[in-house]
Amino acid sequence: MSDWYYAADNEQKGPVNEAELKENLAANKIPPDTLVWKDGMESWTPANQVPAFSFRQPPIPAKVQPTTAAAPAAAAPKADPAINNPESTKPVDLAGVIGKPEALEVDAEDAEKNKVFGILAYVIFFVPLLVAKDSPFAKYHANQGLALFLTMLGTLIVLAVLSFIPFIGFIFGLLHIVVYLGYLVLVILGIVNAAAGKCVPLPVIGGIKLLK
Repeated sequence: MSDWYYAADNEQKGPVNEAELKENLAANKIPPDTLVWKDGMESWTPANQVPAFSFRQPPIPAKVQPTTAAAPAAAAPKADPAINNPESTKPVDLAGVIGKPEALEVDAEDAEKNKVFGILAYVIFFVPLLVAKDSPFAKYHANQGLALFLTMLGTLIVLAVLSFIPFIGFIFGLLHIVVYLGYLVLVILGIVNAAAGKCVPLPVIGGIKLLK
C-alpha cells in the first residue's frame, strides 16, 4: 500500500500508511480538509475529496409520528466541530513549506535571490547553510543535497562490505555503478528543480528531513 504524506502545522508529515491516516481523519485528530498526497497523484488534494478518505455521514433519523404514546425524542445530531470552530476549516498556510509535490510554494523573491545556492546544495550541500542559512529555499535544497549525499555514502559503504563475500561479492561490486548512476540522475534532477526556482521532493530521499 502506498505511503501518504499530509500537511499539518505548516510542515509536511509522513510517510504514513493509508490505514493510519484514515484512522486519524475518522477520529478528527486532523481536519477533514487536510491536504494529502501520495506517489502517482498530480497535486495535493483535501482528504475529504479523496475517495479513500471520504466518509459518508449517517442520515438524520426521521421523526417518529406519535400514536397512542409519545415516542422518545430523537437525540439531536452531534454538532460538527468544524461549524462551531471556523479555525478548524481554515486552510493551512503552506507558503514556503508545502504545495504541489512537483512545485512546493516558496517565496518567489527568496527563490530568485538564492537560486545559485540551491543549485550548489547538490554539489557542496553545506554552502547554502553557511551563506544563505536564513533562506527557506536554500535550506530546502541543502536538506535534499545532504540526504542524497548521506544515502549514497551509506549505500556505497554497505556494498563495499558485501563485495568481499566469496563467489557473489562481485555482484555487489557491480552495483556500485548503479548507485553512482542513480546518484547522478538525482543530482541533475535536483539542480534542474533549483534552477527553475522550485522545491520538489526527489524520488527515494524526498521524505527525509535532516535540517530544521
